[in-house]
Amino acid sequence: LKLPRKGSGFHSVVGRSPVAAMSDDWCTIESDPGVFSQLCEEIGVKGVQFEEIYDLEPGAFMTYDASRIYGLVFLFKWQQEEDTRQTIEADDNGIFFAQQVIQNACATQAILSILMNAGDKLELGPHLKEFKEFTAALDPQMKGLAVSNSEPIRKAHNSFRQQSSFEIVQEKDAKGGDDAFHFIGYICHEGKVYELDGLKQGPILIGDAPPGDCAWAEKAREEVKRRIESYAQKAAAGGEEGESGELRFQLMAVVNNKCLEVEKKVERERYLRQRANISLVSRGEDVELADEIDDDDAPGDIPTFEDLSGKEVAELQGIVAKCTAVIAELDGQLQGEKKKRQKWEKENALRRSDLVPLALCAMRHLAAKGLLMPALEKGKTEHLKRVEAKKAVSQ
Repeated sequence: LKLPRKGSGFHSVVGRSPVAAMSDDWCTIESDPGVFSQLCEEIGVKGVQFEEIYDLEPGAFMTYDASRIYGLVFLFKWQQEEDTRQTIEADDNGIFFAQQVIQNACATQAILSILMNAGDKLELGPHLKEFKEFTAALDPQMKGLAVSNSEPIRKAHNSFRQQSSFEIVQEKDAKGGDDAFHFIGYICHEGKVYELDGLKQGPILIGDAPPGDCAWAEKAREEVKRRIESYAQKAAAGGEEGESGELRFQLMAVVNNKCLEVEKKVERERYLRQRANISLVSRGEDVELADEIDDDDAPGDIPTFEDLSGKEVAELQGIVAKCTAVIAELDGQLQGEKKKRQKWEKENALRRSDLVPLALCAMRHLAAKGLLMPALEKGKTEHLKRVEAKKAVSQ
């Protein structure tokens, strides 16, 4: 699968309308977990992040906690086609649904459709909480207009605008323009799986969520895979995806902030270790109380001092050793998540920077030294090597 990055906002599909001026105020943003995670933070949502899903086979979500998957965001290359599936009334089913009335905003709308339907599971922050209350009585079209006029949402979205010293203007009738990509969301609401597409009149019921771990996400995965296979069949039959026949999709899960999750697990182990150590001290054992945390804040699911008083010294020492080992393992996971977030921050900083002057300056100096054309040829060679390497891996 080729995952589209640049220009993945939904454009050149929604026609010009009275809200065209508002559409011009929304930029296209890159489809990337780091972008979407920081976008949510800037809107004010706490405790979520986006994870790219590469495997669409059964069991793809088994490593996730079903209760911590708030929704799925599916990106695909948009094609004009007839969809005979029936939509439902969002309000009658207690679902927040906003129609897309402006261009380039479908990524943010797909994300909002998931966040707004998460209920009490998420801390939406003051902006989205107020927005949800304000739009509660509005119909889907008016909700869409409210999204387009929300300054905090638009500001957060446009903060990822690609900076450039030059503006590339394409003729309206130019051939080979940018492909149109579209984002939709999948959620589980009251035991049913829904598809939320801002270009439709309302939500589409995919079916009942079967029982079991991550069952609703598996149900949505089946629908996503069905769509991808349908597009692949059309591409093979008529070449709709272009001369190369490539298919371009991306699937991301909206999950809990993994850094916060790991930190909570570490904190739990520290409380348990401290209680076990205190119990050892009460038995006359020489133990250092290194955790120094307030036991009044301890979670309710760990053994109490009374529970631990009935255990032998060896058992308590075993609990301490196990907690220490678990904490060490979790610290490794935490460092990995922090490095990933640091990488996201660097990439987002680059996205917000205009590197054209730097590139032009470098090219001018290379040309002055007679090194520009050799560097260009070397770059072409390296690019071809990477292309061949990817082909070899995919075969």
